[in-house]
Amino acid sequence: MIQGKINKRIVLAGGPSTGKTSVINALSKGEFLCFQEAAREILTDYKLHGSEFKTNPIGISNEIFKRRHEDYEKGKDISCKENLIFYDRGIHEITAYLKSINKSSHYWDNLPNNYKYDLIFIFKPWEEIYKKDETRIEEFSEAKKISPFIYKVYNNAGIQIIEVPNLSIEERVKFILNSL
Repeated sequence: MIQGKINKRIVLAGGPSTGKTSVINALSKGEFLCFQEAAREILTDYKLHGSEFKTNPIGISNEIFKRRHEDYEKGKDISCKENLIFYDRGIHEITAYLKSINKSSHYWDNLPNNYKYDLIFIFKPWEEIYKKDETRIEEFSEAKKISPFIYKVYNNAGIQIIEVPNLSIEERVKFILNSL
């Protein structure tokens, strides 16, 4: 890292299948430091062992937290392009998901207080690009339900939120970079 420069932590947030990962991949190709979403890999592993988020939300949330915490810590002292770090989801979204299914607790509600991001780009539900797959098992209506919880948890943390318009991947990347 350049002496005196602090990395800016930027989260691409939102419900499932809103285009976050496609934009993260495009930013990564642009040589920005990007941390990928850990939940898909964790959910796949749990499913192989006969469990899923609906039946084990706390266990899976703990695994997701461990990975997101590791990524958060890695971002502290790493050198990166323009001192920008992009995260495909942040730690706060674990709390949002648990709140959306009434499984949050004092621990999960307070966890976001320990993690500060500089800027949140919220991706809104977009039915035209929504796809279910092996790990994304929610119907669009369920996926849409999570969005207000995500917005609220970041808003309550006092982090600036910018809504990303439903545009092509390239236009979304341009929008995000021009908004910094």
